Amino acid sequence: MKKKIADAAFSLSGLSLSVGALGFLSGVVQLFIDTSIQLSVKWSLALGWLSLSIVLVLLKVIYDLHSEKKPAPPFETPIKYLPDQQILVIRRNDNFLNNIVVGCYFQYEEIDSLACLGVVHIVQEKVIQIRIVGGFIGQATAPTSTDSLSRLVVRPVVPIDALNQLPSAGT
Repeated sequence: MKKKIADAAFSLSGLSLSVGALGFLSGVVQLFIDTSIQLSVKWSLALGWLSLSIVLVLLKVIYDLHSEKKPAPPFETPIKYLPDQQILVIRRNDNFLNNIVVGCYFQYEEIDSLACLGVVHIVQEKVIQIRIVGGFIGQATAPTSTDSLSRLVVRPVVPIDALNQLPSAGT
């Protein structure tokens, strides 16, 4: 409910209503105060109206910037490896959906080399489980230490020639 109220108050229509209400209040004040006699009242009303309008516009800009979401990174670093189940655990990321094929890459001196292929097995509230399919490729070994886990990067991008290494669904 608070979010709906905040969205309505900080929308462009809410902002224009606020500026209109300020103008109306300024007109009402001018009905009861003779601004031609007292010069300071006229200037103070104009400056107050202008500063309040600027504050409202800046609050709208701040609210819009705060409600923007940064896109999820296109990769994740594994948190944990479960060798008995062949499962890598990563933090939840919107780029990783159920049953997609992902590539696990070892990073060495800023160069990625394909280490294994995996399938997103279970998407949980805070983590995602990735089941390793077909074991580790080539010289790569299963990550056993935190150092080797930190060098491993999981991406939802797989080279086409690596897809031929996936075991068929019937076996």
